[in-house]
Amino acid sequence: MLINPFHAVFTFKLKIFFSLLFIYLTHCAPAQFLEFGLGTGVFNYSGDMARGYHFETMNSGFNIFNRLNFSSHVSLKTTLGFGGLQGSDNTPIDALAQKRAAEFHYDIMDLSSVLEYDFLNYKEKRAVVRWTPYAFLGIGILKVFKSASSATDYSTVQPTIPFGIGFKHLIRRRWMAGFEVGARRTFSDNLDGVSEGVLTQKDFLYGNPLDKDWYSFAGLSLSFMIYNIPCPFPYTPNN
Repeated sequence: MLINPFHAVFTFKLKIFFSLLFIYLTHCAPAQFLEFGLGTGVFNYSGDMARGYHFETMNSGFNIFNRLNFSSHVSLKTTLGFGGLQGSDNTPIDALAQKRAAEFHYDIMDLSSVLEYDFLNYKEKRAVVRWTPYAFLGIGILKVFKSASSATDYSTVQPTIPFGIGFKHLIRRRWMAGFEVGARRTFSDNLDGVSEGVLTQKDFLYGNPLDKDWYSFAGLSLSFMIYNIPCPFPYTPNN
């Protein structure tokens, strides 16, 4: 198996980023609003075998996450998710796909760190509403555990760009319920094992190399908020 040098360098930089992020959260989290939560939903593949959302290509998944709220509008969310991706030509998008009759199904791990922007200030004590829509954008890594691809240049680790929108609702100051829909843009056309193939052979069994593969996650979440109440004055013994 050959691994693209770009993927190797990008993956190494992401490992350094997440390591520094973990150290930062460990030292700075006690002074900030910090959330820990769980989520569940569905992963969906989009590529040479399918376009958009289809029930037959959806797979259940779950995730764990933490969210560090820098301000009333900006948050940093780090998520580790597990699920599956699948696709097939059983419902072909064109005549060539019907002849190709390819398919794949494997388990994945999805790691991402995104910045979220809340459109409404809903956490303040005097806030009129306790909910807000939000948008997010960040970086991530996709790890494929089991692949049916036969491509020689296929890498089981892929960098991704996650982005999307969501909705949060604050419950009793400590609990946060949410719904999120997000897409992951990959840099590979081999996620489904169908790509350009051998350029010297004009074979319709291959896909479009200019059309990169995507996947998405949509689901519900519930988190618990941890925060400290700072003392307004420094403590002085016997004073």
